[in-house]
Amino acid sequence: MSQRKRFTEIDALRGLAALAVVLFHYTTRYEERFGEVSGGFSEIFSLGEYGVQLFFIISGFVIYMSILKVKSVSDFAIKRSFRLYPAYIFAVVLTFTVVSLASIDQLKIDIMPALINLTMFQDFLGAPRVDGVYWTLRVEMTFYILMAILLFFKVEKKVMPIVISWLAFSVIIQLIHRNIDTEMTATIREFSIASFSHMFIIGIMFYCIWQHGNQLKYHAVIAMCIAYDLAFMSVENALITTVFVATFYLVINNKLQFLSSRVLVFFGTISYPLYLIHQNIGYVIINQLHAMGFTHPIYTVMLIGATVLAAYLIFRYIETPVQNALYKLYKGQRKPSGKKKMAVD
Repeated sequence: MSQRKRFTEIDALRGLAALAVVLFHYTTRYEERFGEVSGGFSEIFSLGEYGVQLFFIISGFVIYMSILKVKSVSDFAIKRSFRLYPAYIFAVVLTFTVVSLASIDQLKIDIMPALINLTMFQDFLGAPRVDGVYWTLRVEMTFYILMAILLFFKVEKKVMPIVISWLAFSVIIQLIHRNIDTEMTATIREFSIASFSHMFIIGIMFYCIWQHGNQLKYHAVIAMCIAYDLAFMSVENALITTVFVATFYLVINNKLQFLSSRVLVFFGTISYPLYLIHQNIGYVIINQLHAMGFTHPIYTVMLIGATVLAAYLIFRYIETPVQNALYKLYKGQRKPSGKKKMAVD
């Protein structure tokens, strides 16, 4: 299979997933939480919540590719930190400030939990989130920890027994919770990310297909993941997952190159800050607009445009320059004395 350095189509899919989540939160989820009609589009965009699952599949692909390129656990952790924290810390501060000044008490948290949020480990430490969308960061962080464990034991290339064991462990967790539905089993299921493990595994398998070709074992594991989805999640969930799987097959076989358009790739570029800042700040703005009588859907469209602009500004003036500065410093510290510099991805 022909190799490419980067799939811009995957960047575009990440952007489309982010937009789907934004539309879901500004319509369906807003109406659920606040009991107000948000432009009449709640049913149309109700499937937007599944954009998060597409994120996880993409993460499985990209992060597994990353651990095959790094030299150590510390290298992986440092690079991930550089990628995640600049935009995240800014988003936490911005969201906390905006929500604190607003009149929606159910979105507010105290300053100490907000400071804990700066670590990105608020869920592990039992602190409330500054923004509800940060729940996915716990899932991602758990996946990163699992990938770091593979690196530590130098078994990252022994992917098949690892993913099969992981999926089997998830099945056990789901069965235990199904038969012993307690707060403890629910917590175990939540923090073992058993409800999303198959998404990451699908992403890993697609990387293997891209790298090693259409071997039956990779397709078999993907089929097992869809069956897992059907057995433990829902029919709708499994159908959406199947659509994502079909999309990925088309992408890695170069059948969706139209996704490489500059507009779609742009949304992929800003998808991370867009995801981080849109929900609670958006709720505050929608609530204020409704209080002033501005309920027409055009105002939701304008809000989405403003959120996209804000995400671009964060990407351009916060995320990119801080990341570049950190990478430059890291490269300088890793440069062996009297030898050529070591490359940093």
